[in-house]
Parts: sequence; C-alpha cells; structure tokens
Amino acid sequence: MSPGEFWTLLGYLTGTLVLWVEARRRRLATTGVRIVALCGVVGGVLGARLSQWVLESSGVLAAHPTAFLDPRNGGKSLIGGLVFGVLSVEIAKRRLGIRRSTGDLWALALPAGEAVGRIGCALNGCCFGTRFDGAGAIFQHGAWRHPTQFYSALAAALIFGILFRLRDKLPREGDLFRLYLLLYGAARFGIEWFRERHFVFASLSTVQIICLETAIFAAIALWLSARNPQKMKENTL
Repeated sequence: MSPGEFWTLLGYLTGTLVLWVEARRRRLATTGVRIVALCGVVGGVLGARLSQWVLESSGVLAAHPTAFLDPRNGGKSLIGGLVFGVLSVEIAKRRLGIRRSTGDLWALALPAGEAVGRIGCALNGCCFGTRFDGAGAIFQHGAWRHPTQFYSALAAALIFGILFRLRDKLPREGDLFRLYLLLYGAARFGIEWFRERHFVFASLSTVQIICLETAIFAAIALWLSARNPQKMKENTL
C-alpha cells in the first residue's frame, strides 16, 4: 500500500469513526442506523469511483472498465460519492421504514473524512491545481501548481470545526447536514478556480455549477427550516 492509498483509506476510516461516535452520542446507534450507515458508506465509495470512471472519456479507466476498482487510478470524486451515498441512505431508510432524518450524523463525518483523505489526494497526484509558482506551490504533473488538495483539506477541517460547535444549536434535525451542504458547496466552488478543470458555461466547470446549485438549495432549505423551527418527531429506528 502506497502512502497515498494509506491516507485515502485513513480518510474513509476517520469518517466512519466520527459517524459512529456521533450516532452513539445522539443515542442513534441502533441496528437500523448501522444498516443505513453501511449502505451509505458502500454507496458513497462505489459512487465516488464510478462517477469519475464515467466522466473519463479516455485513458486506462475508459479502456479497462474494471480498472475503477484499482485505488491507484484515482476515482475518489467526493461529489459523486455524496450523491450516491445520499441515494443509498434514502433507499435503505425507505426499505427499513425509517422516516427520521439521519443527515446530521453525516454532517460531521464527511468533512472529517475529507480533511484526512485529501492528503491522500496530494500524495496520489490527483485533484491537482493549476500552474502556480508562488509560496506553497507543489510540483506535480511536470509543473509547480496550487496545492488544491491541501486547500480542500483545510476547508474541510474548518467546516468540521464550525459544524462541531453548532451541532446542538440548530433548531431542526437535518439542519446540520443542510449547513454542511451550504458550506461545502461554497468552499468547493471557490477552490475549483484553482484546479485544472473543463469549462462548460460562463467560465464555470460542471463541478462548480453543481456546487453552486447545492449551496443555493441548501440555503433555501435552511431558510425554510428557520421559518418552521419545530423539531421533527422521533421515529423508531
């Protein structure tokens, strides 16, 4: 196992550990939550790899479909992992008859895992930045570049710190996860300006458009929640 693979794995383990600790703190460490969490982790991991594989139009991932299982080929798209993870969680909750929001458990786990896992991105050479020869630049892919992997790690750590302080202060269940989506969307939108990307509309990349939409919808959801602060009733898990 290479250092990059180790830090990537450590990121997944960190997120899983934070998820479990938060579930126990909230007294939600039930069998139902264990199943939902497992589905979310598996769906997120596969979605993160599969989404990048689908977006690759050439190279090893396109030439060999099974290559997306190889950790050396990257494929750790957090956007794809988030989408597939949420879908997996919602499907599992529906099958188990769980109606209570579980998003707040992931609100802390996701930035915690990313803060550690992005170090693996830097060591693997993926998610690299645009050319830059100023202070803090790192040499990757034949040029000095913005250390965008560390920008992302720092942003994730800051988001984790903010959410950790607010985890018991928001009015409704699910608000913490909505706030995470808002902060993550805004942070990732900004960091994308320093990453190598393909423009699709008005100097924006596909990821930036997705992040902008995510942040806007999360902000609207938080505003609507603030208008109706009554907490949701607990359901059996």
